[in-house]
Amino acid sequence: MTVSTPARPEAAPGAPASGVKPLLEFDALSVGYGDEPIVRDFSASLPAGSITTIIGPNGAGKSTLLKAVYGLNRHFAGSIRLEGEPIERLAPRERLRRGIGLVPQGRCNFPLLTVSENLDLGAYTLRGPAVRQAIERVLEQFPLLAAKRHVLAGNLSGGEQQILETAMVLETSPKLLLLDEPSLGLSPLNQEQIFQMIADLRRQGLTVLVVEQNAHGALQVSDTGIVMELGRLFLAAPAAQVISDPRIRVAYLGGTPG
Repeated sequence: MTVSTPARPEAAPGAPASGVKPLLEFDALSVGYGDEPIVRDFSASLPAGSITTIIGPNGAGKSTLLKAVYGLNRHFAGSIRLEGEPIERLAPRERLRRGIGLVPQGRCNFPLLTVSENLDLGAYTLRGPAVRQAIERVLEQFPLLAAKRHVLAGNLSGGEQQILETAMVLETSPKLLLLDEPSLGLSPLNQEQIFQMIADLRRQGLTVLVVEQNAHGALQVSDTGIVMELGRLFLAAPAAQVISDPRIRVAYLGGTPG
């Protein structure tokens, strides 16, 4: 079931909280892969230190928007600004240097290597003492990885593998973490584990942008919810408002009409 898209968004698109500067801003952004954009005229902003979750039906352009932040698709028009500086023309490696980290959809670890070996590979952009410091930092941050550092990554649970993949990205100390469907294919218990991890990252000052099919679970730990349809912004509002919106509840959260 889908929500009929109005001519204009019904809330100011992602306006930052009073006194909090936006870390990431989209201004009339259009991006895609071939000759035509998939995401069109998208404008929103993410306050620093917040969690924003993007929901919407399949084909709405959610992952396309996320990949655009990391520079993995074609830019047609508009801008993306990180801390006020345009980044839409930068290569992914330069965006990584600027403080953007991406955990893509699906398993992206090395299953035949140990947790420790995966963390070594996650620190490949670092040099000298920074490598060991980064590994020690994430092992302290995620004690379950420290306890299983000699276990093959492929033998971890789905939730543990997602945490490992996130830790590998966190080794680069990003300002902005992009998570594409982090709970996909996980059990309800593992999903709860992942959403708790996301909430913990915000408490540590990280800004997180999530694309998530478990809309209710993600919105519960988010500050802002963005709803996309047909490549356009339908709604951007505080997460609690998105959860309580009757149209959103019916379309995405398992509610009933009326």
